[in-house]
Parts: sequence; structure tokens; C-alpha cells
Amino acid sequence: MYSGGVNGRARWLGAAICVLVVAAADARAEKKKKKDDDSEPFNLKSLFTGRREAETVKELTPDGLNLTPGVAPMGQSRVIRVRIYADRDYRSQIFRWQVKARAHIQRVSGVVATVFNVRFEVESLRDWDRTHISLPLGDAMIDELRALDDGSEVDLVVGLVTPMRGVATSADAIGRAALLSRYFVLRGMDDDQELQAVQNELKLISAEEVHRLYMQRKAHKEIVVFLHEWGHTLGLLHNEDRKVIMNPAYDPKQADFSDYEKRILALVLERRLAARDQPFPESADLIPLLTAMPATEGSDADRAYLLDLARSRAKVGAARPPPDLKDTIELPSADIDAFNRAVGKLNAGHADDAWKELAPVDARTRARKVGGKTWLRIAELEAALGALTAADEAAGRAGALPAAQKISADIESMRHRIALPLEATKLGVPPDREPAYVAAYWQTAKLLDGSDGAAARTRLDELAQAFPDAPGVEVLTCDLELQAKHLAVASKHCEAALAKFKGATRAHVLLAAIAFSMRKGPVGEQHLRQAILLDPADPTGWRALARFYRQTRASRQLAALENQHKELLSSPLPE
Repeated sequence: MYSGGVNGRARWLGAAICVLVVAAADARAEKKKKKDDDSEPFNLKSLFTGRREAETVKELTPDGLNLTPGVAPMGQSRVIRVRIYADRDYRSQIFRWQVKARAHIQRVSGVVATVFNVRFEVESLRDWDRTHISLPLGDAMIDELRALDDGSEVDLVVGLVTPMRGVATSADAIGRAALLSRYFVLRGMDDDQELQAVQNELKLISAEEVHRLYMQRKAHKEIVVFLHEWGHTLGLLHNEDRKVIMNPAYDPKQADFSDYEKRILALVLERRLAARDQPFPESADLIPLLTAMPATEGSDADRAYLLDLARSRAKVGAARPPPDLKDTIELPSADIDAFNRAVGKLNAGHADDAWKELAPVDARTRARKVGGKTWLRIAELEAALGALTAADEAAGRAGALPAAQKISADIESMRHRIALPLEATKLGVPPDREPAYVAAYWQTAKLLDGSDGAAARTRLDELAQAFPDAPGVEVLTCDLELQAKHLAVASKHCEAALAKFKGATRAHVLLAAIAFSMRKGPVGEQHLRQAILLDPADPTGWRALARFYRQTRASRQLAALENQHKELLSSPLPE
């Protein structure tokens, strides 16, 4: 949904139509009105009357995006710089959100590259210190994002806000864009309900096919919604054709922009990328195209509003001043000395003592205005000593530095691997105790990997005494019991870990090993799939699943896994 319209108020041009029920698709999209944050129950029941499951699977499966190339100028690919903000609710509910956001932007780039000769590039990922629980998507959120960031340093500012409940059936149920702007917001999509519905109803197809269908739909939906809202920021209205990306109702067959829409997109992109220091350089040249806008694009009122907006902007122009960036290291001598003492204690193997030296430096630096490189150095040391929460915050303060962004991504992956959720305070691991927990976890895991059961049990007992409620204790206990071939006991501890933190990937890998030993291949496969879904950067799940496919001679599944890894991570499947 776009923000802006007649008399300054947004017009709702579409209703959330159930993903699988499109009987009213021929009615004009702009006359279907529904709240933007509504979602409908995902119901497959109506599809099974006199229909085989294979036909249903075919109907549910996206055809893929097939944007026709050829409208973009030749030459080197141009970069669209994207800055992403995630509010508190999104960060707490979407684990490893930074890594997932980067991967999503990369997939979107792969779709638009051949059409517009552009690629999206994440300039930075930042915390949005706000909550939007129970707030509808609307002009207020866009205004809030504008107040937070003037967008002068980037081409697109995206806000990720409170995930919606239920299954996303409409782009406008989870997105709001400011028309002809640099801003849009997106809700996270809770697709677990859709996966559960597919699993419940499609009884005759394999678990692998169910998972593949779910992943295909999720990937397609995420790209369509992003492109839909991006289209609004470049001047596109809603389209009546439900197979066009700008139709408000999500359909698995959505695959392209209309020819007219691509002309708008190409023009606006060309003008904006050629004159980044101007707020709306496309305005004058856009007027002839908007004057000839087809009736299938938006309503009469919305077309008139968009044309008036371009005309009024064409009369004015304003250049933005260059950003005043500071990236020098700025710490007083006393803090530099404390920083160096922390480095020495970390090198001596005393992470907890190192944190006691560094924590006051972090606190004092927050009270001063310092450059990105200063925060980068602090984030690097905090991450190395296991102060993950502080390191992530420091990396966020470092801004657009690629090294800082990598620190944040690594921290997200680390949390999965050591079973330490974001809100670990309620599990007995507050931020100030994270270094002690992280060091003890890795020490125990190393002993387990070395098959030193006695030493591992001693260290694990110490960890359990210090952090009795931490899910990592359950994970490591599961590992220890599995090595002792106590399968039932091991399984119990892994399940307890997941009950506390569903993102504990090692628990899924261990449960897969237990399932395989009990000849429950599909169960083990599902656990490994979940581990990969949670933390695709961790090679453990990929490697274990590939080994399972090789052992069972499942060559087709192995080939699909290899393609999935290459597509997602741009590298071969780990051996």
C-alpha cells in the first residue's frame, strides 16, 4: 500500500484476498477496501473437493518471477543504496534479522538486475528504537521513518516493523510506501501457520515436497511484496491484473510489472541515480508519462493526485548538503588504556575480566559523540570477548562501515550456535554475564568435540551451576548423553532446549542424529532443514543433510540442496 493520496490521505486500493480464493479477481482493485494489517485464515479445505493433491500443489506453487529484460541502459550495473531500520519488536521476533535482510536484498537484486541494470546494496542495518505493537501501517509510520532519517545518504530507507499475525495474503497487509519517495515499511511475515496448514492438508506428498513448496512460496511472496512497495516509491499505483506485481492481492502467479509500469520505473531510476543530490529529479520528465497513464493503473482520483504531485515538484528543486561524516578514533587516554588492558586480559584467556575493563569504556563513549571507527573498534573487542548484546549495539552505532555490518551478522549466527536468545536475561544470562556464559559454553563444547566425556561433564556441571536456566546447558547435556548412547535422555534435553529457545540450531542437529540412529529419516531431515532455515551461514546442518542424502543415494534431493546452497550463499555445498 502506498502512503499519500487525495487531500493528503492514503487511498486503500485493494483488499487482502485469500491466497487461494480469487473468485472476485475481476472486480476493480481500488474498490476493494480492507484494513492494511488484516490477515485471513489460511484455509486449504475448499481446494480438496474433487481435486487431487498434485493439482493443488501445482496451483499453490509460484511460477517464479519473470521480468522481461531490455528496458535498462547498457553498461555497468548501477547501485541502489538501501538503509534498513528494524524496530524493537521485529528484532526480538525475527532471529538473525540482519543476515536474513541481506539475503533477501540479494535475491531481489537477482530479479531486477537484467530488467533495470541495477542492484540493491545494503548500506547499513540499524536499530529503530521504537515499538509498533497494535499500530496499523499508515502515514504515521512513514512520517516517523522520515523524522528518523532524511534519506540524503542513500536511495531507499526501509523500516521493518512488528511482524503480523497469520499468513500474508496481500502486499498491502504488510507494506506501506510513501508514493514517489525514498521510504517504505514492511511487517515480518509469520509463515509458520502456512507451513502447518500445508502439512495438515497435503497428506500424500513427501515431507521434502511440502518443505520445498513452503520455501518456494515464502521466497516468492517476500520478493513480490518488496517489489510492490518499491514500485510505489517510484510512482506506481495498483494494477487490476492479479498476475502483475502491483496488484494488491498476493497471488503465486504474480511475475512481472506491466510494460507501462516498467517505463515509469526506468525513467525514475535513471533520473534519481544520475542526480542523487536532488530530491525529486524525475518530476518534470515524469509528467508526460503520468498524463498518459492507462485506466488499469489506479483510480481516477489517484492518477490525478499523482500527476498533481509531479507537477508541483517540477516547479521547485533543492540540493541537499553533503553529509558530515566523522570516522576518526576518539577515546581519551584513560579509556585507551582501559581498552588495551581489556585486550591483554582477553589474550590471557580471561574474557570476563576483559569485559569488566571494557564495559565502563562503552558506557562513557555512549555519552559522547564519536565517529564510526571508534565504535567499530569497541564492537570488535566486545564481540571477541562474548559481550554480544553490547557488541551488536556498538556495531549499530558504527553505521555504514562494512566491518560493523559483518560483526552484527556474525553475532546473530553466534546466538543460534550457542543457544543464547536476544532476551536471555529471563533465562539467567543478562548482558553483563554474556562473556562468562559464552566462554564456558565454548570450553564445554570443545571438550565434547574432543570426546573427553569426563572433563566435559565436569565443565558442564559448572556451567549448569552458573546458568541453570540457559538453553545452552540443555543442548550440551543432550550432546553429552548422545555420545553416551542414551538416546531417550538426550532427546529429552534437546527438546527442553528448543522449548526455551527455538533458535537453538545445535539441538536440531542432535535431534536429527538421534532420528537417523532410530531409522526415522524424514524426522531427521526435517530437523536439519529447520537448522538450515534458522542459520544458513552455519555449515553444520548443510553438511549433515548432504551426508544423509549421499548415504541414502537421494541424488535428486542432493542436487536440489546443492543448488539451494549456491543460490543462498553463492558458494558450493560444504563437504
